[in-house]
Amino acid sequence: MLEMKDDNLNKCILPVTGVILAGGKSSRMGRNKAFLEYLGKPLIEKSLEELRSVFSEVIISTNSPERFQRYREKKVTDLYPGCGPLSGLQSGLQASRFDYAFFVACDMPFIDPKVIRFLAGYCGKHDVIVPEVDGVLHPLHAFYHKNCLPLVTEYLEKKSFKIIDFYPRCSVRIVREEEFRSFPQVARSLMNANTDQEWRELQTL
Repeated sequence: MLEMKDDNLNKCILPVTGVILAGGKSSRMGRNKAFLEYLGKPLIEKSLEELRSVFSEVIISTNSPERFQRYREKKVTDLYPGCGPLSGLQSGLQASRFDYAFFVACDMPFIDPKVIRFLAGYCGKHDVIVPEVDGVLHPLHAFYHKNCLPLVTEYLEKKSFKIIDFYPRCSVRIVREEEFRSFPQVARSLMNANTDQEWRELQTL
């Protein structure tokens, strides 16, 4: 169980695993999104820097580990290839050294350690901690407990690949937009890009 005072949550390296999901096909983008450059730096490197500043362990979930060999982090591949982010959730949870793991997509250039640490404050009593902004859940910027692993595996095996499908069967804490009052930048921190057009638009923000 993650039980820490607010001051510690805001300062120390948390006993949690951070997982970057970089295993997608990027079919709509046409190129690997992890290596898109933002301000002269590949997104994967920016994400790694942010997660290293928060978590004791960082993992890269990818089906092309050879492309990430320059990075020291552990790489894990999908045990259920071709099943989307849910498969990355499964392999990341299984590989995690800690009970909680934070999962984030590799195409989010504005992830904010302060927002991540705020969400971490809800760990300890729930299996899933997920933000909701503008009425939309963000399951690829969320914390998951290892308690979820059997459910995730079950849903993979029955080919139900939408992450939120297993939510009703575990303890989920939805952190709603009004709870982010101290973080006016939260909507920006959750932005991602799936197409070249979206990527161009993000770079103007």
